[in-house]
Amino acid sequence: MAINKKDERGKKRRDVRMEFIIPSEPQLPEKKISEAQQIQLDIIAKTNFNFFNGKRIAKWLRENHKMWRAVLLPLKFISLRDMADGHWHADTLYIYPEDGWAFELEKVMREQFGADETSWFGGDSAADMLGTIDVADKSYVILQAWWD
Repeated sequence: MAINKKDERGKKRRDVRMEFIIPSEPQLPEKKISEAQQIQLDIIAKTNFNFFNGKRIAKWLRENHKMWRAVLLPLKFISLRDMADGHWHADTLYIYPEDGWAFELEKVMREQFGADETSWFGGDSAADMLGTIDVADKSYVILQAWWD
């Protein structure tokens, strides 16, 4: 129910009508990064190996979380030898992209972050790696980015 009020000159104000604008693109709720994934992003941020700039990559991944489901920077066994000295031997980043973002992620890893090589796991290989048959019919499931 509208209440008629007067403005400072004593004239009646017109009722204000509320207008709802529906955006052309649906607004999805912002995804949260899990605690386990936060730990992995922290590890990525602390890793610098040759041209792998972990701090920049982790920052970009956090800012663009809508593009990926999970990221992983696994260790090599040589890290056992040198971890006490603060060395984390990792040069390959694996990204499980959200649908529709696969090739954009590959482009960013190559062009913006200088990955020396990128490749894809798909089909049965990706299904085995992820432990699910839901991806067996897809060719581009897990992006592998490698820095020398």
